[in-house]
Amino acid sequence: MENLQIIQKLKQQIQKDLPGWEAQKRLIPEGRIQDFQSKNLHPAAVLIAIYEDNHEWVFPLIRRSADGFAHSGQIALPGGRRDGSESDIETALREAHEEVNIHPDTVEVIGKTSPLPIPVSNHLVQPVVGFTNTTPDLIPEPKEVAEIFSISLKTLSSETIQYETRRFHDRDWEIPFFAINGHKVWGATAMILSEFKEILSRI
Repeated sequence: MENLQIIQKLKQQIQKDLPGWEAQKRLIPEGRIQDFQSKNLHPAAVLIAIYEDNHEWVFPLIRRSADGFAHSGQIALPGGRRDGSESDIETALREAHEEVNIHPDTVEVIGKTSPLPIPVSNHLVQPVVGFTNTTPDLIPEPKEVAEIFSISLKTLSSETIQYETRRFHDRDWEIPFFAINGHKVWGATAMILSEFKEILSRI
C-alpha cells in the first residue's frame, strides 16, 4: 500500500506545474543548441516505465546498439519516432514494447513530463510516465538495444551531477552526466531525468 501511495503522489505532482526547462538545463551539455521553435523536428516519445522490484519502484534504461546513428551506444529511455497519426502515449507504449518487451496493456499511464527538442537527430521528444503492477519480462530488441538495466526512483533521487571534459570541433567542452550502474547518462536522457528527479523531490 505504501508503495502505491508513492505512485499516487507522483501522479499528483505530474499533474501540477512542471519544473520544465529550469530542471532540464541542469544537465545540458556545453555547446548544445536548444531549439523549441523549429518546425523540422519530428515527434517522438519515450517511456519511463515504473514497476516494483524487491519492494522498490524502478524503471528500465537501455544502452543503444552501436549502429552508427546519432545516439549510437548511448544510454536512453525506451522510445522512438511517432508513427503516422499516433499520439505521444501510443508511440511511447509501442516503442517500449518493441525495444524491451513491455506490453502496452500492462501499463497505466500517469502523466507526461516536459517535451525536449533534440536538434542533433531532429526530434521533439515527449516523455511519458507509466507504471505496471506486474514485473515485465524485459527482452532487448537486438538491432536497437544492446543492454537493459533498471534504476530505482530512490537511486535517481539521490544522484548528483558529475562532469567530464570531452574534445570535439577542436575545443574542450564540459559535459554533465549522472553515473548510474556504471554507465554515464548524459545528453537528452540526462536532461529528461533531471526534470523527473525534480518531480520526485516534491513527493
